[in-house]
Amino acid sequence: MAKYIKNPFRFDTEVSGTHFCGRKKDIKRLVGYIYNGTNVIMFAKRRLGKSSLVKEIFQNHLDRKILKAHIDIYSVSNIKELYEKLKEGIAESIKANESSLDKLQAMAATLQSYFGGAKISLVLNPSPSLEIEPMAKVYDEAIGDLLEGYFKYLESKNLHAVIAIDEFQKIVSLPDNDKIEEVLRTVISKRKNCAFIFTGSRRNWLLSMFNSPDRPFYKLGIEHHLGPIDEKVFYAWVLGNLKKKDIFINEDAFSYLYSESHGETRFIQLISYMIFEDEKPLSMIDKKTVQTYIDKIVANAFSLPTYFNTFTIVQQNALKIIARHKGVDIYAAKNLEAYGVKKGSLQGAIKKLLDIGAIYEENRVYYFENVELGMWLRTV
Repeated sequence: MAKYIKNPFRFDTEVSGTHFCGRKKDIKRLVGYIYNGTNVIMFAKRRLGKSSLVKEIFQNHLDRKILKAHIDIYSVSNIKELYEKLKEGIAESIKANESSLDKLQAMAATLQSYFGGAKISLVLNPSPSLEIEPMAKVYDEAIGDLLEGYFKYLESKNLHAVIAIDEFQKIVSLPDNDKIEEVLRTVISKRKNCAFIFTGSRRNWLLSMFNSPDRPFYKLGIEHHLGPIDEKVFYAWVLGNLKKKDIFINEDAFSYLYSESHGETRFIQLISYMIFEDEKPLSMIDKKTVQTYIDKIVANAFSLPTYFNTFTIVQQNALKIIARHKGVDIYAAKNLEAYGVKKGSLQGAIKKLLDIGAIYEENRVYYFENVELGMWLRTV
């Protein structure tokens, strides 16, 4: 029986260590911000690896004594759920890797003096964890008390911390979002020994929170745009991993994959995963082979037609034009005529698609948030 070689590519989870590729400049800059206690607003389209970058930094590039909380609020729909997510992240950062029940019990007793608005206890099921239960159920105040208590604890123990909040723009859509932003601004602006990383994929929403003078978060951090992984670095990394099975991919083929996916980390990892699984040792991957794998993914993306039909007819025409003309010359007369749409209507559709995050714009070129949708539209 042939020896099975474990696939080195990961496309469906956050990664770090040997599964993480590149971004040395991003890591260096972000680590500097963290050590200096500087807040960061990090924005990028989805599936470029924002969460993996945070995980890589937390696990492999910071002093072990720094407390770390990585919190994803994408799924929250109200302020109570937001409190629960923040509480869990903060409690886990304090607990860190401590597993001794006696030490955790003592820790809970010590913490009570810092979190005056909450009851601190040690919960044993399903595994030992610290519970921070607010006395009052007014959750905007509870969030303020939670962070204030955390900052007091850090200062008293001479500890430093970093809190990364993924999809931070979700706060804009919550009920009483103005009140939430005001509370967070008040507390965060008084912090000591702590840096925040606010990440988001809705660039316009995220930046409006921090760049609008009438918003509480105005200028509360420094912006960091996360682009695709450098193409040459990514190619060398993919080639090195494919060689573990004696598979080779030529540079032109990878460049084609990178261009077609706009450098999307997840999509390139997925194609690489499939190649590693399916190809035999000594295979040479060329552009034609890459296209075959792209076609397989698009053909099996059964949810795309349903997703496409959630858009209005004018929006559907806008998406087709973007897909078939590579995001440029959208308002050319021949396109308007071919799709039977007026320029004003198309402009309105494009604006709406940008607002809801279905597409994004860079250097006057429109791109799909979901690269597979664009690929599919070029085939129908």
